[in-house]
Amino acid sequence: MKAAKVILALALAASLMFAFTSCTCKPGDIEEEKVSQPKTMSTPTAISQQPEIVKPAVISAAVLTVGNRTVDIGDKIYPIYFDFDKSELRSDSRETLSELAQWMKNNPSVDIRIDGNCDERGSNEYNLALGETRAASAKKYLVYLGISPDRLETLSYGEEKPSCSESTESCWSKNRRDDFTITSK
Repeated sequence: MKAAKVILALALAASLMFAFTSCTCKPGDIEEEKVSQPKTMSTPTAISQQPEIVKPAVISAAVLTVGNRTVDIGDKIYPIYFDFDKSELRSDSRETLSELAQWMKNNPSVDIRIDGNCDERGSNEYNLALGETRAASAKKYLVYLGISPDRLETLSYGEEKPSCSESTESCWSKNRRDDFTITSK
């Protein structure tokens, strides 16, 4: 019985040594999986008229416009909003990001910084992390829509840059947002 256990242990040890020493893989032999963007995107549905949402921009004579507003480096465009304590994109945010993606495709020299913001509730550390997660969600969706990640950067302001300063749900909902700031054109 004892001899059988010794033989079994030796057989197991030999098979493990064979498994670890028999790999002939060399660095570079394994190809990375290539992920490609969808070839065609469906046309985004129309966005309901909301005062916060602006229309796509056009460039003419080196002037960049969004709707009837002239914009430049440092200007904010296309805010999107989030539910309390969430970083998942709402359907209205996806529609706005679809418009932004089309605008960026029409203006290939424009780069954007996505500024993640939160309402005042929660600790500074928590809100900075949540703001970064919100900005990353928007960036990920824009990349999915065909925008190069090299044209997008993210930054979290947490609760430091509120658009409204009252302590009401109506105000807090305006502070739970991503702003899109032009960084180059």
